[in-house]
Amino acid sequence: MRKNDDSHKSQLLPLTPFMPECETEFEFKLSGRVTGKSDRAVEAIKVLNLGDREQNNRSLIEKRKQLVHSLLFINGVDPSEGLDDNDLIEMVVEELSEPENGKLEAFAPVAVNVLRQWLE
Repeated sequence: MRKNDDSHKSQLLPLTPFMPECETEFEFKLSGRVTGKSDRAVEAIKVLNLGDREQNNRSLIEKRKQLVHSLLFINGVDPSEGLDDNDLIEMVVEELSEPENGKLEAFAPVAVNVLRQWLE
């Protein structure tokens, strides 16, 4: 798939949000940063400037961090304390994965990704 705009100079996008692997090849951090678990995820992060390092996209990283923290807090998780209760984490993951009125909360998949790392 090609991204056709000047900011990305029509670079090939090897991993897109439409691919199921997108959920497993990106790893979102509580800090708001994102890392790639595969070469194509690393390339997609670079092409789309998704914020793998602070200097690359500080604004997006901070926004992602604040939204994930808010989502977690609303669902009974204090991000500053972490969690040791796997059952609670799984319940929060299930809740965040359930669409409300046909839609997921903004950044819910990112929060789920963060929580699943605590389960590993």
